[in-house]
Order: sequence, then C-alpha cells, then structure tokens
Amino acid sequence: MDVSALDGLQTVLLIEDNPGDARLIREMLLEEPASPFHLDCADRLTRGLESLAKGDVALVLLDLSLPDSQGLETFAKVYAHSPKIPIIVLTGNDDEALALSAVKSGAQDYLVKGKTDKQLLVRAMQYSIERKRYQEELERQANYDGLTGLPNRHLLNDRLKQAVFAQRNPRSISVVFIDLDHFKVINDSLGHNAGDEVLQHVAERLRLAVRDGDTVARLGGDEFVLILADQTKEDVIFRAMNRIIGKVSEPLTIGSREFNITCSAGISVHPQDGTDVETLLQNADAAMYRAKAHGRNNFQFYTSEMNALANERLSLEHSLRRALERKELLLYYQPRVNLATGVIDGVEALLRWQHPEHGLILPGRFIALAEETGLIVPIGEWVLRTACSQNLAWQKAGLPAVAVSVNLSARQFWGGGLARMVGAALTETGSNPVHLELELTESMVMHDAETVIATLRELKDLGVQLSVDDFGTGYSSLSYLKRLPVDALKIDGAFVRDIDAGGDGEGDSGILAKAIISLGHSLRLKVVAEGAETGKQVDFLREQRCDEVQGYYFGRPMPAEEFASMLKSGTGIPQPGCPPSD
Repeated sequence: MDVSALDGLQTVLLIEDNPGDARLIREMLLEEPASPFHLDCADRLTRGLESLAKGDVALVLLDLSLPDSQGLETFAKVYAHSPKIPIIVLTGNDDEALALSAVKSGAQDYLVKGKTDKQLLVRAMQYSIERKRYQEELERQANYDGLTGLPNRHLLNDRLKQAVFAQRNPRSISVVFIDLDHFKVINDSLGHNAGDEVLQHVAERLRLAVRDGDTVARLGGDEFVLILADQTKEDVIFRAMNRIIGKVSEPLTIGSREFNITCSAGISVHPQDGTDVETLLQNADAAMYRAKAHGRNNFQFYTSEMNALANERLSLEHSLRRALERKELLLYYQPRVNLATGVIDGVEALLRWQHPEHGLILPGRFIALAEETGLIVPIGEWVLRTACSQNLAWQKAGLPAVAVSVNLSARQFWGGGLARMVGAALTETGSNPVHLELELTESMVMHDAETVIATLRELKDLGVQLSVDDFGTGYSSLSYLKRLPVDALKIDGAFVRDIDAGGDGEGDSGILAKAIISLGHSLRLKVVAEGAETGKQVDFLREQRCDEVQGYYFGRPMPAEEFASMLKSGTGIPQPGCPPSD
C-alpha cells in the first residue's frame, strides 16, 4: 500500500505468532472498505512492545499465547507498558475464561478465533477505541480539576495514601496547604473570569516550582495542596518553600492589568506531624492559618500547639460574628503631633475588642480573621461611622478641630461602593469631610493603576484626605506614586526605630526615614512618622522637617474621654528625653 494512502488511518498492532491467523485478520480488514485501520504485525511480545514504544498505535490485538509469554501475564505486560491503549484479546474456543479474566483486568473486549468475521472485527475495534476514550474522560473528570488540569481532592487523597502507606520504611513527606491571599477581593472586584485566569496562572507556577515526582493538586476555590516527596530536612523544605512562595508572588498580568498575587502556606511533615492522610492535611491547614496570622505571604511549619490554635481560631471567629451586635467593639485614639507647632492636629482611630471572657483584645489577634471571613466590611463601616461621630462630638464640646484618620481594609477598597459608603457615613453623622483622613496601605494601592486612581478620585471628590500607610514596606513605583491623588505618606515604624540603631555598618541610622521625608516633600505630600518612642527619634524627625509624628512618646492609644482631656489641655511636644507618663 502506498504510504500516502495511510493518511487518516489508525494503526492497529497485531501481536500474533500464528501466520495463518495473522493473514486472516489482515484479509478481513482489506475486504472491509469502510475500515479506518492500518495493520502492523509482531510475532513476539518483545517485538510488540518495541512497536508500542515507537508510539502512534490506536489499538492492540493480542494473542495471549506467544513464544515468549503465556496467559494473563502477556496481557499484564502490554497493559503495564501502554495503559492508555485499548486492547482486544484474541483467544481460542477453549480459552474464553482466560479472555474474560483479561477483560476484568482492563482489556476492552475479546474475540474468539474462527468465530469472527470482518464486520464483527471492525465493529469490535471501533467500539474498543471509543470505549477507552470514554473511560479516560470519566477518569479525568473524576480525578482532575476542570479549570486548572491539576489533580483534584480525590486523586490527591489517593496519591497521599500511596505516599504514606505504600512504603516499607517510613520516609519524610511534606504536605503543603496553600491559600491565596485576598483572592476573594480579586474575584469580587474583577469578576470570575479574571479570577479563573489567576487560578490557572498560579496552578502553572506551582507546577513549574516543584520537581517531577511531586504532586500539585487543587482542592477547590483558591486552595492548593502540594506533596513534596523525600524531603528529609527542614532546611531543604525551607529553601523549596522560599522558591515556591517567590514564584507565586511574581507580577502577573491579566488583560492589561498587573497584579502581585501572594499566598500563605502551612507545612506538615510525615511521619512526625501525622501518620495518616486526614491528620497530615488538617495539620498543614492549621499551619496555613498561622501563616495568615503572621501577615500572609509566608509559610509556617506545623507544631504541636497548632490544634489548640485552630480551635481557638474557630471560637474567636464565632465570637467575632456577634461582637458588633453585642456592642463589644470600641475605638481607641492615638494623637498625632504637628512638629512645627507642637500641638495635636490629628488622631488615629484604632480598633479594640472588649471580649466578655478574654478582656481587651488588640487588633493583631482578630483583624486577619475578620478579613478572611469578610467581617471586616461591616466592622470597617462601623469604625468609620463611630470615628466620624466621635470627632463631631469633640467639636460640639468646644474642643479644637482635628483630623481623625481611619484605616481601610483591602476588602473595603476592592469590594466596590467604597466612596458611596464613605459619603453616606459623612452625611448621616454630619461630619465635615475635611476632618476625615482615610489610610490605605502601600500594597493596596500599588496594583491595577486605573481602578485605584479612579477609586481614590471618587474619595477625593468627597473632600476627605488620603494617606498611604506603612510606606516603604511595599513595592512602590515612583512614577505611579506621583499619579495617585493622595495627601500624605506615613513612614512605617520600623524605619523610625532605625533612627536609634546607631552605626550598624550598613549606613547611617535613620537614612530610610530621611529619604522618605525628602521623597514625600518633593511630591508635595505631608509626611507622618509612626511609632516614635524616644526623644532622639523626635529630634531627628524634627531636623528632617517631618510634618507630623505619632507614637508612645506622645501617648499610647487611649479611650475617647482620655484623648478629649489631652486635647483640651493642649498637650504639646515633651522635652527630648522626657516622655509623658503613662
């Protein structure tokens, strides 16, 4: 047959040592004009396996009795070599029971020699190929995630069971539970299509970041699990996780928008953190929540205390859901001092939780939980309205007007309707917008430029002030920062503490604070330093012409009544080295 005539035909490999049987099958196919098959023959199992290794075989016709292999072992060898290729077993009248056993073991069908005509042969071959495709599709749907193509929860459990139990000597296996940071914000603000594209990119990055023998699975939503096999030392896992976290956090472009997606990960190690699949996954999940509590974009190893922390988190979440309606939340206020005039001209509203059992809880213990559960949205709105009402009450009491600053969360900023909510709060409380300052973190405003700028302009149109909090800890582009309609930069407290560091061989103390002050003023922005605790820090900031300072040097966060007393007394800047008494 001319080679060009083979175009469009499917290759069938006949492994048969009887020349007469082989000739009969070849003639059947030639006599059937509608047959879409081309036949290749091998008279030994070894030769048949060599042909299979070359690829492009659509189906195997297999005689179980060959010179170099006999019985079910023949089928087992072919099936193990090429499990995705359908196999039809050829058998004699006295071997039907053996053929049925092959079908139960994975063969698609069997044909009895001497009782097969050309129509039956072709039909059986077509049916076997389609049946194999259908079985593979069912298997794919049952075991793989439709969006990312990764193994799903079912296949993950199977592979983890094999890794844990299919070994004579226990070996180290790391189970990594990964959750994307603030993914719901992206999904809600940009739509599910963009969210799906983010998940696909993250899945591919995780695949590229692990070794061939490792497993990357998607449990659902933005949750992924890795199985890192044969990881025997913590430092090896540590380096691997640094690589994986770094790979995920690389800039990502969806359409015309650039994002920095980060993730939090928890790690449990077999066998010390669990000897069964369920325990390993639970402990990795608990460690992941610890990573969230540590500020996200990091990973944590499981420890024996993790179960207790997980139970505490569940209890805290349940209590937090009722904290608003039970009026357990309250605001403390920390003064901001103008370094040029020496008077208080601003105050930051800071959230506290007066828990009925645990007493006063600082935000570090529950803000991350509020963000994860979405409770930060109603809580944030309560903070805004309460701060505006309190500021107006101070003014009505005859106290000097000051600007009250309120922190916004990522969910509030990206969830939509922020300007509408702020406007409603100002209207309902009767507050003057010039006395309200909204603080946004650097990481919140340094992505998706057009959306960020549009939202900030909506807020500016209300007449409020805007500041970038924790400046210097993110990834600012100076050209981008210049475009943002903001009024102030807040220097992160870590740079203020560095003023007291002295000579450390890495440059002058306070050099970063000095640089940020210079940068802010060159952009015509007010600069506020946070976390000032010593006279040396205040003197330095004054010398660098920093506009405002807040921190323990002037006063800790305090209840509204205590701040009112401080404001009424006109407390100014203490003399250097003489911080006010607590």
